[in-house]
Amino acid sequence: MALSLANLCLMIAWFPPLFDSDKGYFNLLPVNNATLLALAVNLFWFAALAWLVMCALRRFNSRWLELSAHLLFFILLLLPLDFCRINVLNIPDYQVVAFLKKPVVLVSLPFLLAALVWQHRRAAHAAAVLVGILSPMAFFTMARIVLLCLGVEHIAQQNSEPVLPPPGPVHEGQPRVVWIIFDETDERLGFEQRPAWVQLPEFDRLRSESLHATNAYPPGDSTFYSMPQLISGRRASDILIKDASDLTIKLADTGETTSWSKLPSLFSVAHDMGANTALVGWYHPYARLLSNSLNYCAWYPYPGFETSRARTFGAAMLRQISCLTGTFYRRQLYVNIFRASVEEAVPLAANPTYNLMLLHLPMPHRPGIYLPNKDRFTILGMPKIAGYFNNLILADRTLGKIRRAMETSGEWNKSWIILSTDHSWRESRLYDGIRDLRVPFLVKAPGQSRALVYPARLNTVLTRDLILAILRGEVTNASGTVAWLDAHPRTEPTTIIYGRR
Repeated sequence: MALSLANLCLMIAWFPPLFDSDKGYFNLLPVNNATLLALAVNLFWFAALAWLVMCALRRFNSRWLELSAHLLFFILLLLPLDFCRINVLNIPDYQVVAFLKKPVVLVSLPFLLAALVWQHRRAAHAAAVLVGILSPMAFFTMARIVLLCLGVEHIAQQNSEPVLPPPGPVHEGQPRVVWIIFDETDERLGFEQRPAWVQLPEFDRLRSESLHATNAYPPGDSTFYSMPQLISGRRASDILIKDASDLTIKLADTGETTSWSKLPSLFSVAHDMGANTALVGWYHPYARLLSNSLNYCAWYPYPGFETSRARTFGAAMLRQISCLTGTFYRRQLYVNIFRASVEEAVPLAANPTYNLMLLHLPMPHRPGIYLPNKDRFTILGMPKIAGYFNNLILADRTLGKIRRAMETSGEWNKSWIILSTDHSWRESRLYDGIRDLRVPFLVKAPGQSRALVYPARLNTVLTRDLILAILRGEVTNASGTVAWLDAHPRTEPTTIIYGRR
């Protein structure tokens, strides 16, 4: 029973590395022996501790000790329940909070807790029987760890990141493009119907000196579907994971099935033109996908896919133990990624070595982890609406950092700035009951100082071709951008595909 309890409580730590259903596509770190041995050690010490507590309960006949142990037992069982909520039932946390706030639940919950304390022996016995029934899972987990360590079984994954080619010489007068994607930014609530308390001075300043397309739509409604279409410039009717380094894409216009790596991407064409290319991003394994056409890349995995992996045994043990804190630990992983991506993106945007840069940054994507009034991160929970707008303010301040760094290096007025996103805020209905698919699309030409509004409907999948036209010298100023957009209309509807973040 002790081993079964340890296995259930550490499920959030051992399930992702042992049973990777995504072929390792979303993972930066491979599952190595250090991670596997750390899982085994953590299972054993947790089981040993549980066994010692059970022995103490039998030896010391204390009612308060028994009650405390039973209450701790009930609390520990919330860990596998929360894992099932997230990974099996797909119930978001805000629905749980909304359920707990219902008057019937608020009234009933104290009575249920009192009954649980009153009948804690019977409740603990019933829960212990269930834990005992599930004990074969623990032996299966241990067997899986042993077989993987011995190399009898294998996990589909990428064991190393590719070595990227070094940048070439910088040519005087060559166009320079900085493409910024703030993940899940909303056109309506970021610009048109923004709450009065949300101040975005950097977004407003950029809009005042850029072409602003007010009717722009993304090619997909999630990062998984939008980014491959934006980078390849091709519409897709379906996208599936092929292996750890590629996607299978079904093209919408021809019905042909191909892979992302075979499509001429923005970076491959730019690289053939002699441009030095760089990318900072998250979620997709950009370095593996675009290895032959990038001179620099820093990418970060989605936190939920890599909660317990590490390069060393000690670090893996610590990360797996941290998984026991649940949501708090995941929020800390988000904080780490937000910080690291900004630290990479800001100096890169100011580096004149690169002619084409994509900065795919995670903010304002959930969860809410930023406190604007204190200008610091937090791992404590906050309401989804406040969390989104707080993260939007973080995106605005990040844009300010990028701008100041580029101004200091003299690159701001020399560069094209394109700011957009991969999809709009998918939970905006929580705010005012409205879901608007439109996304921001701002294009600032070098030296541009006045705003241009572009009201025609467009699909941002055209971004690839627009950037290539800029790099070829076919588009040289703001009026040229308008003329190019008019001559290359892309008005396909957004492909609404759910199931991926």
